[in-house]
Amino acid sequence: MSQQLFRIWQLLVLMAFIPHSIEVSYEFTMEDERITSDCQNEPPKTLNIDGLFDMSNIDFEMAEDGVQLSGYKTVVWDIQPTDRVELQGSVQYFDRGTWQPTTLNMLVKDFCHVLFDKKQVWYDAYSKHITNSAQINNTCFRVKGSVIEFETYTIGLEFGSGIPLHRGRYAIRLKFRAFDKNGKVRPNEICFEIKGQFSKKSLG
Repeated sequence: MSQQLFRIWQLLVLMAFIPHSIEVSYEFTMEDERITSDCQNEPPKTLNIDGLFDMSNIDFEMAEDGVQLSGYKTVVWDIQPTDRVELQGSVQYFDRGTWQPTTLNMLVKDFCHVLFDKKQVWYDAYSKHITNSAQINNTCFRVKGSVIEFETYTIGLEFGSGIPLHRGRYAIRLKFRAFDKNGKVRPNEICFEIKGQFSKKSLG
């Protein structure tokens, strides 16, 4: 093997392993068994999670290894089955009495298209545990009255990041918007937050 080919081979090996070596796995521990809280500093018409789901038939219980969820919830968001649902996700860090933005953001243009995609960050913590997934795959959050059923499970949020995360409180902000056939956004946007702390995942 020539020296030039050997160097190329070395570079390919490094490119294959470096991304995995610099990415750190974190676990997110929720601070409240109610899971969500309202977003602050949003327009007056913005709805909280109660504008998205009727949660009265969902049970949350704080266990030693996290929050255990069971039951079902009903979609109450008043949009159309043909709408496109967009998800904006962001992570904020609580520093010196105020919530500060971080570089951790995502935008999912068609959330319903990838709701059950196993590669998505929410799959293991959410979609995987929906027992009537065949039905919800079609209705998603777009059909008012749809019932989303869950097996009993302990919510576990894991996150891989190449950016070191400081100790302290974080808020995962999730914002859902619906767009009609003409691409016009509907006024009843949804916004809620999940507060807690990140910790490095144990290798054991």
